[in-house]
Amino acid sequence: MRKALALCSFLLLSAQLGNAAPGSGPRFLDTWSEMNSWESGASPAALAQTMDKKLVFVLGKDGNVQVYSAVGEQLGTVAVAGQATAIDIDPRGKTLYAIDRSGFCTVFSVSLDTGAAAGTVRSRWQTQARPVDIACLPDRGLVFILEADSIIRVYSTAGELRNYLPVPKGISGLDLVPRSNMLYLVNRNGYYAALRLGGL
Repeated sequence: MRKALALCSFLLLSAQLGNAAPGSGPRFLDTWSEMNSWESGASPAALAQTMDKKLVFVLGKDGNVQVYSAVGEQLGTVAVAGQATAIDIDPRGKTLYAIDRSGFCTVFSVSLDTGAAAGTVRSRWQTQARPVDIACLPDRGLVFILEADSIIRVYSTAGELRNYLPVPKGISGLDLVPRSNMLYLVNRNGYYAALRLGGL
């Protein structure tokens, strides 16, 4: 997702700035090594990776989602009607959640049975306002969608509205940790908040 792209940008910027003097603030993260890299041939807008790190889902600017193995082999494409703007997946990559410019959320079942990734629509619904970002709690069957009216709406995977949470204007992204009740928010000015949710 966008969070992973931001981390890559941070690492590249840090490498250019070099090591900071002791005690002078953040230190360059120099304990990482490159595991795999490849050219996707697409302009990525977001990405998500399975918990076992075997599958990578890349949302291209064309609105479709390319599925890759961990070594860069393209396994297939999930076509998203309405041109997707953000995605999330369950930890094993068997379910893909996508929001699109036309104001819909689509839940896909992803199959690798034939050796090539294929997505079939499991459910699709129109959000109450234009969707901005998405995160899911698959173990609870919940989809959190940040919508343009500054409300996070919580839907079931079938599209039934379960809860909502008003947030300050300018919130531009959200994230969740599977099997947790923590919600993470960020806005365009760099504001970050972690919220513990009850009653899910």
